[in-house]
Amino acid sequence: MPIGLLVIDSQGEIVTINRAACEILGYTRDTFRGKGWGEIFFEADKNVEFNQVIIEVILEKQVNLHRDVSYIRPTGETLRLSINTSFLQENDEIVGLVVLLDDVTELHELHEREKAILEEKNRAQRERTESLKKLALAVAHQIRNPVTSIGGFATRLLNKSDKKGGNAVYLRNILSGTKRLEAIVQGVVDYTEIFPASPVKVPISGVLGKAQARLTEKAIELSKQVNWNVKIEPIEVLIDPELFAQALDEILLNCIEAFTGDHGTVDIIAFRNANGTYIEISGTGTGISEQDMPYIFDPFFTTKAVGVGMGLCKAQRIITEHKGELTVSSSPGKGTKVTVRLPRW
Repeated sequence: MPIGLLVIDSQGEIVTINRAACEILGYTRDTFRGKGWGEIFFEADKNVEFNQVIIEVILEKQVNLHRDVSYIRPTGETLRLSINTSFLQENDEIVGLVVLLDDVTELHELHEREKAILEEKNRAQRERTESLKKLALAVAHQIRNPVTSIGGFATRLLNKSDKKGGNAVYLRNILSGTKRLEAIVQGVVDYTEIFPASPVKVPISGVLGKAQARLTEKAIELSKQVNWNVKIEPIEVLIDPELFAQALDEILLNCIEAFTGDHGTVDIIAFRNANGTYIEISGTGTGISEQDMPYIFDPFFTTKAVGVGMGLCKAQRIITEHKGELTVSSSPGKGTKVTVRLPRW
């Protein structure tokens, strides 16, 4: 077997061990002959985490326990082991314990390196976000006051003027412009008021299901019909549900607004692999041109006739708050796919 195998009887004696287990643990086969688990491992306190797995299994009678733990060989080398345990039963009585060991040190180190790279990217993104936040707050404050005054005076003048006269047309254009400026200011304020994430473990199916329901209602408001294709693995994620929902809403709304007609398809796929948890959201629509792609996360960038351009910028910041990564790929005229990757926990 390529992985280590140990069988421990009800008295704690190691009755079977294969070559792979000896190599992983750093002992010869003779070391285990006629000895118990405790004699070899419990006397040294350097592998407390490793021993605790066995203790939990024995005391709590846990079946099919899986745990990744650190293990220090007699030579001092530190490994990362994947441990799976189960019981041997005979006539409904437990007569032994089976332990499977797999050396996942290289994979663990790879994950740690990827985690460090992602954290560095997130740190740089947070610094950029903080600078943008300060600038945005200052700009919003400076714009909001005169915009409110302009809108207020224009409304008063419109109420006193001839509603069918030429001046009324100009005043309505002024009011339309002030409303757009107010929407931009509000978008900036919403962006700056994103609160730090307070993650909890939740099923991803519930989070995505609620987002789908919200955007179905929004699509009706926009006179759009959505054909949903959803494929979600039964997995849990470590997120702030309220904050993460805002990012999902922005992404899904972009998909729906990009439909070329009054209907389109949105695919939602969620799965987990060795690199983390992935949420892929794809929508049929106009797609994003090659010229526009470098600017999609920039504040105020939008190709819509009416829009603030803070949606994807806001979504990216929220995913960064979760130590995750948001990427976008698109085929002009065919559609766009947004991928959210959350780190392993």
